Amino acid sequence: MSDPFDNLSFEEEINPQRWTEETRLHTPTFEALLKADGTLWISGPALAEGFSVEAVQALTRFLSERVQLPPKEPFLDITGYTPKRVEESE
Repeated sequence: MSDPFDNLSFEEEINPQRWTEETRLHTPTFEALLKADGTLWISGPALAEGFSVEAVQALTRFLSERVQLPPKEPFLDITGYTPKRVEESE
């Protein structure tokens, strides 16, 4: 039986130009893998059974910490708005 590492070169494997960045989140119900190109892979029983609130919160935290999204803009800018009372008609 041949050694599976015979075809590997130590120098090539430690060369940083060959490395890819991946970030992984592991929970009891799912695993998320965020690749360097922004692709998100999710696997685990939560895909079939549904995600718990805690799992969704963990995934949201994981992505917000690692993906640099611009801040959400407010839905409606109401600065300086003063509500006016509607006069009742007779």
